[in-house]
Amino acid sequence: MSRGVVSWSAWGCALAFFLLGALPLYNIDAYGHLAQGRQIAELGYVPEVDLFSFWQATPQPWSNYEWAYDLLTWLVYDSLGPNALIGLKCLALATLGYLLVIVAYRLSDEKIVAAPVSAAVLLFLAPMARLRFTVRPQIVGLLLPAVLLMGIHAIFSSATSARHRTWVVAGLAAMQVLWVNMHGSHLLGLLITALFLGFSFRTHAFKSMLALLTLQVGATACTPFGVSIVTDAVAHVFDPAYRDIVIEWGPWSPDHPLYLLLGPVVAALLVLATMRPVIRSGRFGTAYAVFCVVLSVMAFRSMRFVAHQLLLSTPLIAAGIAQTRWARNLRRGVLVGVGAAVLWAAFMSPRLEPFVPFGFGEPRLGHAWAAADVLNDHVTAPRILAPIQDSWPLMFAVPAGRFLVDGRVPFYGPELIRKVTNSFSDPSAFQDLLAHYDVNAVVVDHTRAGQAAAVEYLRRSPEWSLGQVQDRQSLYVRKDASESLQPLQVVGPGYHPGLLLEPSTSDVEIERDVRLVGHHQSSTAIEGWIEGLRLLRPLARDGDRAGIRRYQTDDERQAARRAYAALTRAAEVYPGFTSIELYRGMAALSACDLDEARDALARAAYSGETRGTALASLELVLRGGDESQRSAAIAQVESLLTRPRGRDDPWLVAIREGADVRCP
Repeated sequence: MSRGVVSWSAWGCALAFFLLGALPLYNIDAYGHLAQGRQIAELGYVPEVDLFSFWQATPQPWSNYEWAYDLLTWLVYDSLGPNALIGLKCLALATLGYLLVIVAYRLSDEKIVAAPVSAAVLLFLAPMARLRFTVRPQIVGLLLPAVLLMGIHAIFSSATSARHRTWVVAGLAAMQVLWVNMHGSHLLGLLITALFLGFSFRTHAFKSMLALLTLQVGATACTPFGVSIVTDAVAHVFDPAYRDIVIEWGPWSPDHPLYLLLGPVVAALLVLATMRPVIRSGRFGTAYAVFCVVLSVMAFRSMRFVAHQLLLSTPLIAAGIAQTRWARNLRRGVLVGVGAAVLWAAFMSPRLEPFVPFGFGEPRLGHAWAAADVLNDHVTAPRILAPIQDSWPLMFAVPAGRFLVDGRVPFYGPELIRKVTNSFSDPSAFQDLLAHYDVNAVVVDHTRAGQAAAVEYLRRSPEWSLGQVQDRQSLYVRKDASESLQPLQVVGPGYHPGLLLEPSTSDVEIERDVRLVGHHQSSTAIEGWIEGLRLLRPLARDGDRAGIRRYQTDDERQAARRAYAALTRAAEVYPGFTSIELYRGMAALSACDLDEARDALARAAYSGETRGTALASLELVLRGGDESQRSAAIAQVESLLTRPRGRDDPWLVAIREGADVRCP
């Protein structure tokens, strides 16, 4: 193999990492950091107190240890748009890919085969690390360790002159200042340097490494907040309470995909299997091997280090393979391996977390943008309670908004975060929380069972109005917080029928609410839901209390089928969602499309049987079952009617009265 192989391996890996990082701007963290960067730009300085929240009567001290990243990304986004921001991130990832191949080559004592082997291993493991390839400051925490390792190799190298070594130390120290102000992972830089310093004892690199560590420690105070930026980071890294709140800060659990356990296990085993020749190559190789073992322990302890372990261990794995006796036999097959790894990365990346296809742009899907528009237009001083996953985008979309909690978990502390999170499932605690903190706007996720109690409390409370509804979020505004708000009158929160099926509801009222809901990128499902129930209203027996009757005319049958089609659009967004599938099944049943009804009702029961799924399934048997099935269903209806709660159930009464209604 010629030395050109090293170059094309490094540049090819850089290109691959650039493409793997081509993800649309979508993740919630990005918007929180953009909001923080915008605030710094507007103020003209870095605030020392929090200006986003109202959890205390006066602004509290806050050390934003990502302030430089926040400001940089906001300036790029504001001046050049989201694609420029994505492109900048992709360039950082491309640099990472290039550096890791070069590190592998140098770690192997410049065995040429190490370069393509490292490229192949990186492309094989990269899809599992792609969850860290989004627009987040974690990109800094991946790139700068690779730069640091390159610099430390130069310090260890006997070919590096004393003058050059001095410049390397100065450059790495300056980089540490930047790192400290961009991401909390700067602590990893101290760990790396301290570890390699230990293995540089009694070598020419020792003085330079000692100077580097000293300068890095000094760099931790080069922030607008002094050393508190470090003490805060240390506090939340070692406090186990945070690992119970932020799932990615804890170890792997069954809530995570299995590959996020298997990947680190495979990487750790490869490190152990290949480290011996690297250790024999010298002090730098020994230190790197120990570093990879430490990384593996960190990855098993906390999911946030999985990407670091997978990517930064690759140079050692490749260098170890390159220094084995049988490595020369890889020279022909390694190109095939690189090609296979490219195909693997291209195929698997969109199918693993974050489950996002390649691309640029800012689709703005899934976030509460429509709710933000209502808050901006109708609430002068929003005091917002929202789940953490919705608060980050709302911080960006509602500049005047203040939040009870948001994604800055270490700032609020585990107790408040846990208190707020748990309140969504406890109506009494939720009511007390709203009153105690004088909340005047609430965004709830109506698709989450854990927030159903909060949704129901707000729906029934006379103090709150439904201001907007999207596919995933409902916005409630306290009635005294806005004089101009036009609340939704007949549409309910999320996939609750509200008054859409009531015979007293007019088409004019429905059309009014439809206009207020509007057309948004994140309203496909809710629009289908509203349209489906609007079409079913003439077929509803007693609002939402007694099911949907069978069609009587061709026009009614066509209306039921159009309702089924509209509800299917909602089901495509949230497959298996109980209320959507229930009404979709009843629409098909009303039209006597029994196969479609059977499929939808089966999906509706995925999460367990409810009154609606049980009674609709009885109607399905009565309309399309054989005589023995019908007889059993009728007997079950009669039995239910004898029970105290069933005696006055209008749906059961309607089923008994229409027991002879069958589908042709």
